[in-house]
Amino acid sequence: MGASLAHVLSLRLPNLRLTSLSHRSPSTIARAAASGPSVQEADVILSALPPSEAVKLAKEVAGHLGEKKPVYIEANAVSPETVAHISSIFQPHNTPFLDGSIIGFPATNDLGSIPKLYLSSRPEWGDKLREVAGVLSGGGDGKGLRVRVMKDAGEGGASALKMCYGGINKGAIGLAALLVLSQAHSPGTAKALLDEMIESQPAFTQKLPKAYRWVGEMEEISAFITASIIGTPLASQHTNSADTFQGLAQVFQRIADDLKQKESVEKKDEEVKGLLDWAEEGKSELERRHSK
Repeated sequence: MGASLAHVLSLRLPNLRLTSLSHRSPSTIARAAASGPSVQEADVILSALPPSEAVKLAKEVAGHLGEKKPVYIEANAVSPETVAHISSIFQPHNTPFLDGSIIGFPATNDLGSIPKLYLSSRPEWGDKLREVAGVLSGGGDGKGLRVRVMKDAGEGGASALKMCYGGINKGAIGLAALLVLSQAHSPGTAKALLDEMIESQPAFTQKLPKAYRWVGEMEEISAFITASIIGTPLASQHTNSADTFQGLAQVFQRIADDLKQKESVEKKDEEVKGLLDWAEEGKSELERRHSK
């Protein structure tokens, strides 16, 4: 998603100097963070990478801060609790810290559709929040990124929004994937389900192959729900509420493991293979129907 935001900025605000680490390996990210001058010259650092790398990158960046303090935007799919931890890394450096949430699909090449960037912050960074929002948006919709400032939401507000939205959107995909896997042994049921999903939920088959990326996000959502329950009057009666998303993380991990082992026939998870083939068939069917 970081590359998608950079694509929008490069087209709409070509005078900005951009460096994207999206889709790079952890070692590449570490090398970039280790290049002190890059960190020290930046005005804004927007972190958008796999949730498991969010804290590591923050520590690397904090370790190379100089006198100039860039604004750090934590825009990963992490819980408010993780955001608070990352924020604490920058507090000793008095670095402006914004909580961010990217919602939507990656931008299309023609920019007909681009994701939104929601931002919130502690009160002391309110001026920086508005300043950065103005710069990244280019002054308004259609001029830069689609930025939404969450007034009075505070630090953790944007990440909470991401957890809720991701839990609804990607959680539904996880439940659907689990149910498709449960019917892998029944070709007739699987075919009927495919036809129905194409008719009623056409986007599902296109999202499913990306599900392996969402393991960390499901774990963060589980932690988010757990934290929201602690301290409530009925906490002891609802201790397992977050287990749903731990289960979905396992479903997505199963898909991820299968993709990693795609060259190893003897270790292939035939049910997951059937699920991905099913999604590919649905994608092809959609393309065929649209071409008529």
